Amino acid sequence: MSTDIREKLKNMKMIKVREGTPDDLKIAIQTFVQKAIIVGEHNLDHMPPEYLDKLLTTMSKYPEYNNVTLDLIKILKTNDII
Repeated sequence: MSTDIREKLKNMKMIKVREGTPDDLKIAIQTFVQKAIIVGEHNLDHMPPEYLDKLLTTMSKYPEYNNVTLDLIKILKTNDII
């Protein structure tokens, strides 16, 4: 992982979950972001896939977030992550 990507992961500390987000989705987002920060801070090669799985599974429960979920999947596929 490049130094630039690691720095971006560390900078994710500024991310806030939008008010009104369902509690389970809020927790899934916060957990995913926390783990991404850890990956950046500790120079890890990757995060355990369970965090991404939990995020996508939780997002899929909410049709109002369908566009965001599909965009995330597209990004993941484009970068050969899934």
